Amino acid sequence: MPGDCENEAFLAYKNDSRMPCRYGAKCYQKNPLHHEKYKHPPKKKDEKATQKKQTGSKRKIEEPNCDREESETISLPNNLETEETHLGTKSNDEKVIENIEQEIKEESTISHNNSNSADDDSFTILSPDNMEENILNLFLVKMPEDFYQLYEFCKLTSNEDPLKTLKPINLYLVGPYDILNCKLKSFKNNDKEKYLRHWRYYYDPPEFQTIIRGDKDGLHFGYWRDEITEKPIFVAKNKADVNCVIEPVAENIFGTINNCIEDALKVANLFEKPSISQLHKRLKEFAHKHNITLERKTDKMRSRERKVVARTFHKAGIVVPYNKKTQLGYRELAVMDKELQKILKDIDEAGSSEERKKAMSKLDEIVRLATIAADECDFGTCLELAHDLFSSGSVHVEKIALQMFSIAYTHLDRLGFLEIVKAHLKDRKRGTDLSVI
Repeated sequence: MPGDCENEAFLAYKNDSRMPCRYGAKCYQKNPLHHEKYKHPPKKKDEKATQKKQTGSKRKIEEPNCDREESETISLPNNLETEETHLGTKSNDEKVIENIEQEIKEESTISHNNSNSADDDSFTILSPDNMEENILNLFLVKMPEDFYQLYEFCKLTSNEDPLKTLKPINLYLVGPYDILNCKLKSFKNNDKEKYLRHWRYYYDPPEFQTIIRGDKDGLHFGYWRDEITEKPIFVAKNKADVNCVIEPVAENIFGTINNCIEDALKVANLFEKPSISQLHKRLKEFAHKHNITLERKTDKMRSRERKVVARTFHKAGIVVPYNKKTQLGYRELAVMDKELQKILKDIDEAGSSEERKKAMSKLDEIVRLATIAADECDFGTCLELAHDLFSSGSVHVEKIALQMFSIAYTHLDRLGFLEIVKAHLKDRKRGTDLSVI
């Protein structure tokens, strides 16, 4: 009997343990992975599909049907309809957002409660024989071979402090190099988090790890990695006193320094050129001996460029797993960059709480649509929004940026990056004196 089949279908839906799709019977998704993750109520035989076809190279975020209410009730046969059949109004990631602030408060409370514990007085001694492990322990990332090769070069070149070998071109080794140079011999265990902020500039996202600083405009260089557990893709630079733009320079640190030396020689005076030229000669000899490329743009960097799904405000771009065939992994934000920048500017420059609230409501809608995208496995959307909010530098949206980072990094299994950005936002500083040692 048709009625019995319908009842059985609704009963099967009710007993399905999967999370219900927020759009219910009106869901437009055709992606099999979405239907595998979320359950959908059975449609009546006379009900016609009204799903929209997706167009363009990237899937756009669809606005919810205006006729739908946030909380949707599924109409079941009378003998099956109960209060349990009403769908919740919040998606899984919306619940994550609500919990993040509470988690931060709990972490703060735990930290405060532990302040009088015996563990506070315990120290970790850094072994000089295991520097790789020391750096991984403090910065949560592994350094590539060229990082250690540069330190070896500096020790061979400099008669004094290897961290100042590049002084002729106004550059200095910092960050993890301070550990390699034994500037830190031990650390208090309850203070470990602060080392994630060691030489972390204001606009440095967690993917960027500073290793060299300049002496003007907040210039600094660092490794960029898309995955916390993988080797860096390139070395980039940023001028933190100027803007948030992160510019790739070369695949490794030797290519980066070679480029800096070439630029320095163009403007050096007669007294500066000899020492810079000598440094250049030694660098090229060392690179040749150890088969280190000095190329600025390598195949590895070009390959990564093709994988960038969104450029973001800092221009370095983000990379997430993306299936071009199913268009799963990323969809564009609900607004263009210029519109988002205007909203953020209105939030920053608001003359009253009412004005700021009005501007924030526009951002709230963008956040809501990004969380819907994450619910449907487009995690790159939340990551893009997180980077944009972080790169804006606005203190008013840092909490929202952290929420977006939390969703993205959790789903992408990049939890080390989440630890880094949490530590950074707890004490985010402008300026150029950023050592915590």
